[in-house]
Amino acid sequence: MVNQNILLTIVFLIIANNCRVYSRALTYAEQQIQFCINQDGTRQPLIIDTDSDVDDLWAIHYVLNVPTIDLLALTTVGDGYTKPLYSGSNVLTFLDLIGCSNGVGVGFGATLPLISAGFQISPALLDALDTYITSPTLPVDILVLGTMTNLATAISEDRSIVSKIGTLYFSGGQFKPLSNFSSLMPNLTIFNYLYDTETLPGNPNAYLDIFAMQRVATSGIKHIVAMPGSTQNTLPVNLTQLFETLKRMNITLKPFVLNFISSLAKCQNAAESDMKWWDNSAAQFMVQMQTNNSQGFCRQTKNVQSLYIMSADAHQFYGQGVIDTDMLLPNASGLVNYTICTQADSSIFLVEFLTTINSEKLYSCQHQYSQRFDIRLQQCMLKYDSAVQPTNMAKTNHFLTPFFLSVYLFLYVTYFLA
Repeated sequence: MVNQNILLTIVFLIIANNCRVYSRALTYAEQQIQFCINQDGTRQPLIIDTDSDVDDLWAIHYVLNVPTIDLLALTTVGDGYTKPLYSGSNVLTFLDLIGCSNGVGVGFGATLPLISAGFQISPALLDALDTYITSPTLPVDILVLGTMTNLATAISEDRSIVSKIGTLYFSGGQFKPLSNFSSLMPNLTIFNYLYDTETLPGNPNAYLDIFAMQRVATSGIKHIVAMPGSTQNTLPVNLTQLFETLKRMNITLKPFVLNFISSLAKCQNAAESDMKWWDNSAAQFMVQMQTNNSQGFCRQTKNVQSLYIMSADAHQFYGQGVIDTDMLLPNASGLVNYTICTQADSSIFLVEFLTTINSEKLYSCQHQYSQRFDIRLQQCMLKYDSAVQPTNMAKTNHFLTPFFLSVYLFLYVTYFLA
């Protein structure tokens, strides 16, 4: 096995861009590694970063069955709706249960946000989610289904990956016009910095690490697409609609899959009316945008400029995302361009979701371990190891951070993108 320290250093030092490594051209040996990887150029490379909640796993199941996507890696973050110990194991166990054991590389990521929101998710809810599963040369796109902590950390480690990201897709976010606020004066009687309670209409994937959210958004990624929480809330998990659609489409899901997609309310000990098709709607919106599908479930999109309020004295506005600032805040800085879905059709959504997961094609699941992208990369680098050894081995330990696996996956999957 190639030395992990050497492999990490090589990956960090030879991220390629248009057949160049930083300011120099790739060597012959480095080009050989790229040819050796032999990536499928007909499918869109993708990384999914997830907090491993139940709806995240729905989204992963969906993406694995989309023929136009090549899922290179899954990275997990432990500061969202699962605790660090379970964020990775939930994904691995789920892959086993749907027949994709060892078929996709999984990296365990960060466990703490860059800046805490103060809001604590209910331990009872975390316990239920944690044990739900474990009890009896294209630019790479990234789909973030939890907080932005892992991606913000990867960008901090090496900003050169920003140019390698095609489109960043995000599940959640808030895009509220300033004109919708009754007052822009901070309410000093409301203590929401840092959050002591979950505050609607804020969005947890954003405010659980608002610093990471804004850092990623302003990093220079050219295209950012979001499925806002407000639009996700128009896609209820209605079991009556679910079973009627299955009957109408003559779809018979495997018992485990059917139970899995119909048990979210039970898992969270919550009312069915509170459950939405959250993260899997973001995955479907991503596919709709990637394939330019005008008949998809997102019926209307909008280009907006948004920023997240991070001032400590903003009180009730802290962590909220606002748009339409040009009239009221003409000199605002930190504005970021987003494409968002503003109107969705739940019937079209459900048909697409159920049809896709029922196909059981698992296009991105490698049935031979040796063909998995991360394994092929290691084998190719080992084959040409003598030609690409870094000269400055002192840099090696710099990258061995507690969450290096997720940062490693974010960075090494961009290697082949010459």
